[in-house]
Amino acid sequence: MVDNSIEEEILEKLKQEEQQLSYAFLVWFLEFYAGIKNVSSYITDGHGDNSCDIILDRMNSQGEKTFYLVQSKWNSLKNCTKEFDTTELKSYLSDVHSILRGDKNESQNELFNSRYRDLVDHIKLNGSVKVLYLTLRNDCKEGKENIESLEKSIGGNLRVEAFDINRLKMDYISRHYKKSTPPNPLERIYNPEFEKIRIEILKDDENNRIKVDKPFEAHVFNVKPSQLFYLVERYGVSLFDKNIRNPLISSAINSEIKTSLLNNPSYFWYYNNGITAISRRIPSISNQAESFEVTGLQIINGAQTAYSIYRAFEEASPEERELIDSEARITFRLLKSGGQDFDLRVTKYTNSQNPVSERDFWSNDEIQDRIQKYFYETNIWYEKRSGEFRRVPDSVIKVPNSFVACAYLSFWLKDPVSVFKAGIYQEHNDVDLIFTSHKEKKDGLYEVIFNNESNIEAMLASFCMFDILIHGDGFDLESVFHTNGFHILAISRYVIVKYLDTLYGSKANVCNYIYKQYHNKTLQPLRKCLSYASKIMKEEIESVEGEENEREIVLNLMTKNRILKFCLKRLINSESLRKILNQ
Repeated sequence: MVDNSIEEEILEKLKQEEQQLSYAFLVWFLEFYAGIKNVSSYITDGHGDNSCDIILDRMNSQGEKTFYLVQSKWNSLKNCTKEFDTTELKSYLSDVHSILRGDKNESQNELFNSRYRDLVDHIKLNGSVKVLYLTLRNDCKEGKENIESLEKSIGGNLRVEAFDINRLKMDYISRHYKKSTPPNPLERIYNPEFEKIRIEILKDDENNRIKVDKPFEAHVFNVKPSQLFYLVERYGVSLFDKNIRNPLISSAINSEIKTSLLNNPSYFWYYNNGITAISRRIPSISNQAESFEVTGLQIINGAQTAYSIYRAFEEASPEERELIDSEARITFRLLKSGGQDFDLRVTKYTNSQNPVSERDFWSNDEIQDRIQKYFYETNIWYEKRSGEFRRVPDSVIKVPNSFVACAYLSFWLKDPVSVFKAGIYQEHNDVDLIFTSHKEKKDGLYEVIFNNESNIEAMLASFCMFDILIHGDGFDLESVFHTNGFHILAISRYVIVKYLDTLYGSKANVCNYIYKQYHNKTLQPLRKCLSYASKIMKEEIESVEGEENEREIVLNLMTKNRILKFCLKRLINSESLRKILNQ
């Protein structure tokens, strides 16, 4: 980055290696998020404090100017897991405070003086300012308090945002491995969930709109492609927060939609299903209305259509835009929000024409995001929706959340019976109970697994044990859901707990031990625990005489929680387990 990003004249000014690295970090940040490549004209640093300061102004898509103050801090790899230095942040925010108040003395750096004067004039006109602090360390609570203090002190149109290494990592993964666009911090982000948004109805004749009154208000009408272009231009990916499929940067479907719009605009309505959106508030709309204003808007179906229209308009000439708008029609279904459960079901059923699994409909659940962020700290990436990662690095394992959920329910929550039954139910009914709410079906297990008490560290450990199980003898992904594999997983937890209790006492961290052994590839102790768990179950089955009795006990262990728990309770203090621990 230093060799490729720094112009020779800048390199002469930045004598220290830390300054060069911080500058390269800043260049990468501006190009990655905003596509800015020539930043030398904006650099205002000259204080020799191992940082790079920058003051730049940008006009957003709505014609509004914002000034940005940016500082980057490079850190060595060994310090990236630590919290960032609040002393450095306080110093930077103190400097920013002086600049924003106009108290900063002009320096010998004429570029700084020029940008500083422009910034002060902008603030006097009540212009918006955003302060960015970039660090290759973890965020910390004290830093957030310092940021809130500055925002409160200055007030007005000031926003302060700290980018720690985890935020940078997640955005990098989104762009390069999910092929989705992370929010641009150098563009004002409008929130479409709460803003008042004007929708224009395309009136080709008197019958321009269909209205449904009960049980929830809804309208169906046509809009011009320019309406979708405006919405995506203003709100970006936040327009699709409630959608189970965020638009992809590039895909074959996107290309087909875009080509259809550009080459055959008059046929577009026939080829495309249109858009479904939900709003918090829809006013009374007269039959003569050509436009109306809603409060809040989320596109829950048609993300690829909306984004492809945006890209087509973005690349089209003014003459092509006029032609597209005059000939193309987009069906727009607008529904009034009926509450979280109703909105989720509408999202589910309006996306059912394409293959979408039950787990995809929970992909926007807050706990799914938390689990994914936790797994990002490892080389195991948690996939919360089908096809979420277009590719992964060679050193990374991609694991669907369905595997993690089943492993956690069996190993940590000690309920392999429910996993086994869910597998049988899905085979016969094509419904995944693991990702079905109990509100929708009484046997739904989603809230049992994913709730405020869920132990994410245990989810990681459970998957590690599951992965070792299926890569051992006798099990594979194709068959494990129809075997006693998850029962062996549940029994293995008792074996591991007893084993660690014997070695280290009752305070041993089971989850930490499992992941450490898994990460370091010292798998023999964990494999032995699984092997002994299998042996225990086998002995339990063989403890009865006759094939008929064996079949009955197998059936009871596999399908009846009460029987399994009774057996497990007896096994905890059994002679068989004591012999295993002695070995």
